[in-house]
Amino acid sequence: YQRRVRGHNQIRDLTANLLEQAGCKDIVVEPHLLPITVEEFPLRSTITADNARLDVSARGVWSPMEKLFLDIRVFNARARSNTRLSIEKELEKQEDQKL
Repeated sequence: YQRRVRGHNQIRDLTANLLEQAGCKDIVVEPHLLPITVEEFPLRSTITADNARLDVSARGVWSPMEKLFLDIRVFNARARSNTRLSIEKELEKQEDQKL
């Protein structure tokens, strides 16, 4: 578990560094999101806790004032539990789990 978290954090930090090198502004690692009040979301992956955070946010990826929010997910395609599917199908499965 700790190895997976360490790998996730390394990719998160690398992503933030690359965004900075690309000239993005207002880069924040693990930014807190605004609390949810009455909104309801159809996706089961939506985190509605008051302390909800994403992995990285930045301004200037698409336009100077647009803000990007990233949630990074790491998985090992060679893990025994993932070898029964092709990498393409496993990526689709991982993406579907985030929805």
